[in-house]
Amino acid sequence: MLLQAVIWMNLALIFYTWAVFSGRKQGLHRKHLIIFGIGLLCDYLGTHQMNLFAQAYGKAPEWHNITGIASLGGMAFHFLLALTASLANRAEAVNRVFHRVSLSIYTCWLIAFFSGAISGMMRMK
Repeated sequence: MLLQAVIWMNLALIFYTWAVFSGRKQGLHRKHLIIFGIGLLCDYLGTHQMNLFAQAYGKAPEWHNITGIASLGGMAFHFLLALTASLANRAEAVNRVFHRVSLSIYTCWLIAFFSGAISGMMRMK
């Protein structure tokens, strides 16, 4: 169960990083939205697996729960913003604001990702 969660979370890291920085470099396009959606799905699946693991073997630290939930929500908001801009054919118009928001949410997501990894490794001692 833990291995599956780690794999899903690392896939989320790969796809989310790819979408954020590729989209920043090239502008917001459909392929970035798809990559982003895959990252969001991987993050959800990893978070779900981690939750199952925590319920079975002990609760994760409260600070990690808060950052994890906030970052998953931020990532979902980020995806919806990108989807809305793409569907409205206004991707180019929102690129500047979108990428500022993108880096902020990405940074929060990384904090949650690494805090979970660190707290998980500390519990393995």
